[in-house]
Amino acid sequence: MYTPRHFQEQDPERLVALMRQHSFATLVTVGEDGAPFATHLPFLVERDATGAIRLRAHMARPNPQWHAFAAERDVLVLFQGPHAYVSPTWYTPGPPQVPTWNYAAVHAYGRAHVLESPDEVLRLLGDSAETYEAGNPQPWRPDSVAEYVRKLMAGIVAFEVRVSRLEGKLKLSQNKGEEDRRRVIAGLERSAFPGDREVAALMRAREEEPAGG
Repeated sequence: MYTPRHFQEQDPERLVALMRQHSFATLVTVGEDGAPFATHLPFLVERDATGAIRLRAHMARPNPQWHAFAAERDVLVLFQGPHAYVSPTWYTPGPPQVPTWNYAAVHAYGRAHVLESPDEVLRLLGDSAETYEAGNPQPWRPDSVAEYVRKLMAGIVAFEVRVSRLEGKLKLSQNKGEEDRRRVIAGLERSAFPGDREVAALMRAREEEPAGG
């Protein structure tokens, strides 16, 4: 993606945290005909024993996208973080200004392969339930309906993406002066939209980081 220097985010831990927080992402592949294909899926964002990042997910077997994995080409997984409209009326009075959009996004590239082992598929389903049922006072577990889940497994394809490259973009008014950034934060914090307030929280956290942090 196009990422001017002042919007680049290269801290892998910050990017992984953003991916985990916004884990419903878009898987993009390119078919033999050159046409792109996209599927929206929840991903588990993990590090293996070596520290490498891997993404696990599953899709419906009738979805043809998983056949593209055999081509041994990189896939792209797009993680969209919070985003918000920024009004030019929030800036310090002075020269003319125009609206813009602040946002956070991560692009993960890597090779995908199908998880063939039933044990791997079950582990993925169990880990997914544990992740997304967190906070539920009575969390659902696949082994509570184990026979039913095993029957349904024939209708899904589980897969893993081994990430080889991350691109991060946090467009948070870094190209504006300190006073303008503070005014944007204040404007977003007044918003009724949760996403706007989340962008404000990202901006405020960045403003409060130690110099060079």
